[in-house]
Amino acid sequence: MRIYVAGQLSNRETQPDDRSPSTVVIDYIKNVHVMCKVAKMLQTRGYAPYVPALDFLMGVVNGNLGEEDYRGVGIEFLKVCDAVFVISMSSGVIRELEIAKELGLPVYYTLAEVPNVSV
Repeated sequence: MRIYVAGQLSNRETQPDDRSPSTVVIDYIKNVHVMCKVAKMLQTRGYAPYVPALDFLMGVVNGNLGEEDYRGVGIEFLKVCDAVFVISMSSGVIRELEIAKELGLPVYYTLAEVPNVSV
């Protein structure tokens, strides 16, 4: 089963606007780290996790992508997932949850809620 791992990336909504660029990058990396750790836990339960935050690597290669370029890819993956796991909330996650609701996808907020699947 495919599961979409949603979470806050930039801390833009919960941190002051006067953060240094390096602090913003460090926060982003920490958030991606947490998402990848959760994805690995979901994988051990039999899921095929998708971490949309890893799309930043497309930007490393292409160099000139905008925010919507990244969101567009993630949303297309969300549309073919079987469930969503939410790590933390943000305006982006709220948009993802609206789509998940339209698609009738189950949404989990804790690992205890996530059923194991057979592989």
